[in-house]
Amino acid sequence: MATIVTGGQYYGLDGQLLEIKRQLRQPNGYPFDPEELKLHLQKAIEGCFGGTPAFSRDLAKSGWDVIENAQLPWPIAIANLELVSFLGKNEKYISSEEVRRRAKELGANLGQRHAEYLLEHHNEIPAEWQKFCLIFAGTVWRHPDDNLYVPYLCWRGGMCDLNFFLLGCDWDSRGRLVRQRK
Repeated sequence: MATIVTGGQYYGLDGQLLEIKRQLRQPNGYPFDPEELKLHLQKAIEGCFGGTPAFSRDLAKSGWDVIENAQLPWPIAIANLELVSFLGKNEKYISSEEVRRRAKELGANLGQRHAEYLLEHHNEIPAEWQKFCLIFAGTVWRHPDDNLYVPYLCWRGGMCDLNFFLLGCDWDSRGRLVRQRK
């Protein structure tokens, strides 16, 4: 859920951003590690404060734990994404653990925040993608019962929905990984 930032809060945040820019322009150089600044700014862009990812659908509020959350390019543009099949020749299905391994291998290890972005911009998703379940294996949640789940987007009745798939079950040809075009 988005928050409208107004008034004093806006000016306070803007002042802090201006101070960072002032420090970067100092004639004698920036007094801190610019690569660290870049990493922290990227995490802030992604809504990750204090190491906690900001998910629209935050399962932590229901007792789940994030055990893996790939730090991948952000922001993304749907036009720069492509679908990737994870099945090899003559394979009809593979385990979800193998899907996760292949996602890393194929450079298609996007996570839940990316899935939520697509969900928020579902009207931009190509129609041909809607016959597949889009798997975002870069985020893994542990349910309080100790089972592991990964997020995926699926269309039912013309509506896109974010769900979580139990690791240990199999994926078939209806699933696709999502990655940035090379």
